Amino acid sequence: MKKTSIHLMLFSGILIMTFSCKKNDDFTAPRVPEPGSFSSKQFLGLETGPSRAFEINNSGAITGSVRNADGRFVAFLLNNNSSWFSEEEVRPNGLPEIKFSINDPGDIAGSKVSGTGIVPMLWRNGQAYELQTLPGQQYGEVYDINNSGEMVGESLNGNFVTPTTMRATVFSLNGDPVDLGTLGGAKASAAAINDYGEIVGVADNAAGQARAFLYKNGVMQDLGTLGGTISNANDINNRGEIVGRSLLANGAIRGFLYKDGIMYDLGTLGGAATVAFAINAQGDIVGFSRISTGQAHAFLYKDGIMHDLGTLDGVESRAFGINNRGDIVGQYTKADGSVHGFLYRDGQMVEL
Repeated sequence: MKKTSIHLMLFSGILIMTFSCKKNDDFTAPRVPEPGSFSSKQFLGLETGPSRAFEINNSGAITGSVRNADGRFVAFLLNNNSSWFSEEEVRPNGLPEIKFSINDPGDIAGSKVSGTGIVPMLWRNGQAYELQTLPGQQYGEVYDINNSGEMVGESLNGNFVTPTTMRATVFSLNGDPVDLGTLGGAKASAAAINDYGEIVGVADNAAGQARAFLYKNGVMQDLGTLGGTISNANDINNRGEIVGRSLLANGAIRGFLYKDGIMYDLGTLGGAATVAFAINAQGDIVGFSRISTGQAHAFLYKDGIMHDLGTLDGVESRAFGINNRGDIVGQYTKADGSVHGFLYRDGQMVEL
């Protein structure tokens, strides 16, 4: 479910985040430590090392990746001050970010490393399932899963950073994958699906321009742009509100909210660019925006106002996921360049 990430535009290039995870059977919200208590890392249960948090479900379970004591990047599931880590090593990802997803029942969707490629995966009730890609496509990744277990993402050939072919895909545990088509061009990728089966993502049009799309009732609709040539959609809630990013006519990047057939510019925190990654049921939006000095800061867009969430003790931050309570997860970058996951709750940002 959405929450998180973000699938970024095809023209940006794609760096894949893959993982496997052990299932948690009792999802309750992790607690934020009181000021002056022991460290949040000890409290919330992550190992030391660089980490990223991608999504938080409505029970407070968080998924992400972390470098363990052996120097390997592994996936984590964090819940109620307990942590689980994958046995498999995952690819350390950079920017643009590619998310993985957790729904309210606790199903986790993403991909794992297999040889030199990636395999779309579902983890359910402690079991790992490999999902079938589209015929003729070698690799795949799931980017989102809704509460019914419907999954979307992409099937691809070639290098997973710069694929030669890419198709938006509906994945199934028990059936064949479905190709959603394109907007007349060659490539497409699905980023999110809501509980009504409405899907958003990015697809090439006949001119080869990447455009945000909504797939509904068997039809793929071009959502347009904010005046530029390129856009992509990252998330959709159950009210059909969509967020993503678009180019302006002058080439600047802006986060958008698409609502009732209109695409709205979310503005910035004073800098040149904004990207919106996730939207919850109340219409609260998270992502990152450049400030006047150029650094990226995580934001919460609520009631028409963009709020700077700060950077904890770092220099940059990005928010990838928000649940219906308003808990936010993402990453922040320290002065030494290391990246660490965070949880933002009730006005306080803590390191995972």
